[in-house]
Amino acid sequence: MPFDGMPIIEKPAPKGGGGHSPCVFIVNPSNPPADKITSVPGWRAKRGPEGVDSTIAVLVRARALIAEERNWCKLTFARGWGHIPVPPRSRFARRFCAIGAVKRAASELLLPTQNARIALEAQTRREVERWNDDRLRTHAEVIAVFDSAIAALEKTAISETA
Repeated sequence: MPFDGMPIIEKPAPKGGGGHSPCVFIVNPSNPPADKITSVPGWRAKRGPEGVDSTIAVLVRARALIAEERNWCKLTFARGWGHIPVPPRSRFARRFCAIGAVKRAASELLLPTQNARIALEAQTRREVERWNDDRLRTHAEVIAVFDSAIAALEKTAISETA
């Protein structure tokens, strides 16, 4: 039992590349309005294995982590249920800010975070941590930014293959 008295009910995740359980990620079916989507500058996004597809995967998983408002937080990357700040990769982390969710998702998927951060900053037009922590920021706005970033990257992927 951890120091906050919360019982541990989850099994430890296996280390290494094997043993991953299949996950289903549901993206908001309503497409964000086109005027709310800002394209991700191609010169800032890395190509190759850290390309568009892996960035979309990180953003989709991060969005799933904070899809419910009770799983989103401000002023720290991650918190346990007892409002105690914890590292995003901690097994006790239950609530995440936008970047904390990206860090956790990237860690789970074994992918880099930089491109996902760039995609979110293209939508917020400012540092994501400060944007997320704004006292007037709502959960719906955070989810909408993830949806816009995913849509912009999907548009980029389509235009690159054409």
